[in-house]
Amino acid sequence: MISYWTILLRLLLAILFGSIIGLEREQKERGAGMRTLALVTAGSTLFTIVSAYGFLDLLSLNEKNLTLDPTKIASYIVAGIGFLGAGTIFMSREKEKVKGLTTAASIWVMAAVGIACGAGLLWEAATTTLLTLIVLVVFQQIEDRLVRHVQTGIKHIHLETSSIEGDLLSTLYAICARNHITIERIRIQSENDRSIIGLLCEAAPSSSLSHALLELQKLPGVLSIQMDQNDTGEGSYLLSKQHKDGR
Repeated sequence: MISYWTILLRLLLAILFGSIIGLEREQKERGAGMRTLALVTAGSTLFTIVSAYGFLDLLSLNEKNLTLDPTKIASYIVAGIGFLGAGTIFMSREKEKVKGLTTAASIWVMAAVGIACGAGLLWEAATTTLLTLIVLVVFQQIEDRLVRHVQTGIKHIHLETSSIEGDLLSTLYAICARNHITIERIRIQSENDRSIIGLLCEAAPSSSLSHALLELQKLPGVLSIQMDQNDTGEGSYLLSKQHKDGR
């Protein structure tokens, strides 16, 4: 059995390593911060120590069928940590994108760092922490500078119509396709004598969004068009036939 001070050293180093990565995540306002990752690494470390050294006294019983597998508890850490990581993953309603995958992966890696600390592989744990920090910080800067992000924007467009008749919807799809705008979702809501067509669209960099809005405005039955100004859903851009005709 290892000494208390050795266990304390491993736990403190695990908390330090988890705090370093957690601080980076917390600066980016992610769900898992310093405390979360510090607890993940500390818990993984203690589980590993208990698994490896906590049951050594049982071997002295000299039972013929008694076996000790120090990796068993550690293997459950790998599976169990997935539930905690899954809690940081969510769907952004504004951009319709999955977020939190990097934070979930960070929790998974730091659980491995905790296991390494518990097994006494302190240099390996420190190296993995450093490499993880490089991936999170340096790689993001490289990605921002070198990787061309496809500047697609999710737009929410609302068309107020007097009625939905004829080939209005098919014409709407044709206008968007002609201007390189992909309709991801469409919702129609009737209110009294008017209908609201809600579009969730993805506008490519080469799209003529303004031109498409003007074309949609000219469609028979379309009274006004409202579109979010940015991907966060804040603000709106309004076109109406009343404004155009000066009424």
